[in-house]
Amino acid sequence: MNRGLAAAAFILGSGLVAGAAAATNPDAAAPVKVAHGPVRMPSGVDFGRMQLVNEARLIRVYTQMTGVGDSSDDKLLFSRDVAQKINLTNRQVNRRFMDMILATRRFQVFDDSTTVVRDGASQTLDGKLMDITIDGQVVGSTQDIIDILPYRKARTAVRLSVQMKDVSSGEQLFPAGVSVNGEWGMAQGEGTLLPPSASTSSPEMQISLANDYQRALDKALTQAVSRIGQVLRPLGRVTFADDQTVSIIGGSRHGFQGGDTLILFHVDMAQLGERQVIAHTQPLAVAHCDGVGTETSQCDLTLVDTRYHLGVGDYAVLSDRSASGVRGE
Repeated sequence: MNRGLAAAAFILGSGLVAGAAAATNPDAAAPVKVAHGPVRMPSGVDFGRMQLVNEARLIRVYTQMTGVGDSSDDKLLFSRDVAQKINLTNRQVNRRFMDMILATRRFQVFDDSTTVVRDGASQTLDGKLMDITIDGQVVGSTQDIIDILPYRKARTAVRLSVQMKDVSSGEQLFPAGVSVNGEWGMAQGEGTLLPPSASTSSPEMQISLANDYQRALDKALTQAVSRIGQVLRPLGRVTFADDQTVSIIGGSRHGFQGGDTLILFHVDMAQLGERQVIAHTQPLAVAHCDGVGTETSQCDLTLVDTRYHLGVGDYAVLSDRSASGVRGE
């Protein structure tokens, strides 16, 4: 083999070895292909929360739950005394509601059953309160018994109404309110089974029926948390962008998480009386974040609308997929 062919073979072999090493390197980033096309603008953008971006603060929400197990429209088969025994009280259910919201890792959550808590924890921006209050109320519950011979089975349904308010503006973030339903006992394997001779008034059946109610209520609370996450979304701000990557002020302290997909957008403001409002939002690109930092993150662009320029000062908001709990690929 002449020297030229030998050199070419050596270079080719070296390239294959290097490529194989890169492919097996656990620290090597997966290649990202950037597509081009229009971007859909999601909801969840609010001027007041945009102002919190540079403050590196999670959105603070205050929850209160009322009407648990004692609505005038309730038609339940267990007694109020039994409900209290298994902690089916407004305060205990509110604690579960708070824990569900906390589990999303998007917000700071406080108990709003007393104003003392909010007075001590409220955050302000330019002297204005920047808090969100969430009121949940059970507005109706039913339990009935159906025959599935030779047994009988309990079915439970809970209807929950949720109101969410921005304290700084007084705006109702669910203008018409949100009503969600939770059901337990409709599917196979769910619901209290009663043998032919069993009575719903027996202590064992009373506890079991109350637990059915709790499971149905938890399903309604889960739906409410999902709706809250669709409206209250973490926001970030662009500090750097090139053809493939974007850096933002926005990390775990703002509510972002590894695996999130972000919509990058430009905002035009307008003066309305004594306050500024969002006049127009223009979606520019989509980015995927393998991981996020505490206060800043670097993400890969996956879709870019080439009609517009993405630049420093533009914003980022959680995509619909990520807001609904779906991780990007």
